[in-house]
Amino acid sequence: MSRSRLAFVPSFPPAQWLAISCLMLANAAAAQAVAPAAGGDKPYGGFEPVLHLRTYYLDQESLTGAPASAWALGGWAGLRSPWWGDMFQVGLVGYTSLKLYGPDDKDGTRLLAPGQESIAVLGEAFGSVRILGQTFTGYRQRINRPFINIQDNRMVPNTFEAYTLTGAASDVSYTGGYITKIKKRDAEHFVWMSDAAGGSASQKGTVFAGATWDFVKNGYVRADFQATDDVFNTFYADGKYPIALDAQTVLVLGAQYIHQKSVGAAQIGDFSTWGAGLQATIARGPFGGQLYYTQTGKGFDTQNPYGDHPSYLNLMQVPFNTAGEQAWGIGGTLDFASIGAPGLTTGIVYASGRSRVNATTGAALPDREETNVRAEYAFAKGTVLEGLVATLRYSWLHQDGSPQTAPQLRAYVNYDFRF
Repeated sequence: MSRSRLAFVPSFPPAQWLAISCLMLANAAAAQAVAPAAGGDKPYGGFEPVLHLRTYYLDQESLTGAPASAWALGGWAGLRSPWWGDMFQVGLVGYTSLKLYGPDDKDGTRLLAPGQESIAVLGEAFGSVRILGQTFTGYRQRINRPFINIQDNRMVPNTFEAYTLTGAASDVSYTGGYITKIKKRDAEHFVWMSDAAGGSASQKGTVFAGATWDFVKNGYVRADFQATDDVFNTFYADGKYPIALDAQTVLVLGAQYIHQKSVGAAQIGDFSTWGAGLQATIARGPFGGQLYYTQTGKGFDTQNPYGDHPSYLNLMQVPFNTAGEQAWGIGGTLDFASIGAPGLTTGIVYASGRSRVNATTGAALPDREETNVRAEYAFAKGTVLEGLVATLRYSWLHQDGSPQTAPQLRAYVNYDFRF
């Protein structure tokens, strides 16, 4: 029997049982971590257990009516060592997404691997060296930059096989390095970065560098560059600036710019394109409001094969990044803490995209619009369920000429266990 037909007893290759073993190890550690070891020493020889549990249900229909549905249980678990001599650290974290429900004819949610297969993988296995405030980390790790990131919006995040250096000087933090492979959020195997981008020729890695200047409290300027030989380069810059209008009201202005260009053998095509965005958010007491505008050049859709798209209008179903697309959005949020329901927050956002074109032919593409609603409850700090967050999200995507509106439901619970 294939494992895609098993709901609770998945059959993994022996090497991948390590990921599930990490989950069980950290779960056992959680049961013991209520009190420190005798003499005041930290439990486990100073090792820090890592445990994040998650269950996730997603149900959707495409614009043509094709269904996709799945329910999974899993998360990640492992151990991080202390900083030995304030210089060396190692870590090991396994990731898993076990199928609870997933009909073969409703594949495509990305909660599971293609074919509605369960996932188990050693997502992080790294060693770090820290000298003079600079940290070098090698092998499997998380990276979080605008176009290279964990994209943690399904069951397990992206992770990378990479060699990175991070540090800070005054108000500027920086990072950079070389990435050979990525494990995508719906996969249990690492693939070369050029393959993940859609390349079909020689396998290439990605060089990246980024810096952030925190020039004012809650305000920053950031710039990033990444280059994948024979595929494409990306330059990205953004910033935000807060303005206190009065003691209770804060206005935040933001802007972003993207430039992408094929290089070398141009494995995914010869192109040059750009993107830009503006945003204004205002918060007063429990209420928040947002306005957005984004635009993409006609040369090509902006590409994000190594993580989530940083566009201000990257919503649940589309990031409004098609060639030529001009999009605007409006949103609102409400925090119920001050009106008797602490921990409960809600939000809604609507976006509309126009002037899209096929970058190859120049032909016009249909206009589209998407609406997202969200409700979330986080258990209070200091309670036994601190770290438990339940989220419900729903969206509608409409496109001119499509036979129906595409709905999507996401319901998930995260429990970030606090030791």
